[in-house]
Amino acid sequence: MSEKQTRSSRHLQPTPNKKLNGWLNILIGVVVVLIAITTIFIFKWQDNIEDTAKEDTEITEPEEKVEDPVKEGIVTDEEEPPAEEEQPEQEIEQEKAVESSSDDPIVDRVITDENWQPTPTTQTGEHVSSYDDQSVDWAEKVATITAVTGIEKDNMIIWRLKNNGGANKSIATVSTNDKTEMYRVSMEWVDNEGWKPVKLEQLNTLEGAY
Repeated sequence: MSEKQTRSSRHLQPTPNKKLNGWLNILIGVVVVLIAITTIFIFKWQDNIEDTAKEDTEITEPEEKVEDPVKEGIVTDEEEPPAEEEQPEQEIEQEKAVESSSDDPIVDRVITDENWQPTPTTQTGEHVSSYDDQSVDWAEKVATITAVTGIEKDNMIIWRLKNNGGANKSIATVSTNDKTEMYRVSMEWVDNEGWKPVKLEQLNTLEGAY
């Protein structure tokens, strides 16, 4: 082979540097593609994180609760019933007490009350009214007087306690020890229950009261 042909064949064979450059170019291209894919993935991942954060931090206003006026105890002006003042039980009972005047000049006022109840009795069998101051019946009459006048036995003078026109009717004229309070009490016997006051007269004097 001539020297000319040998030189030509050398020019036709690729050199090692050219092969290396080819591989480098391929690797560079692969790296560029990977970088592009990674970049796209990172951007999408960040967008997803931001969207999720917005959803988590978003405040949803609660629905306004509509209260039922009836259930909540609220009454509108149109439906509000007229106000009724509560009265103590004692005042309600006092309303049943009736005061009136009297033609008797020694009587300031006459009081009757539907709330008056018989004084509980311990007596049994047929009742016989007694005016013996040591008897049970007498003691129950005095207890009835105390209940209606408020005068305790130790502070009470019994000026007269007598029959009032019937076996089961009595009337008593009493006062406090200092005579600042004076009353006349009419009472009736209720079978199996006891003596019940029926009329209370407030007196202004004891003269002619019994």
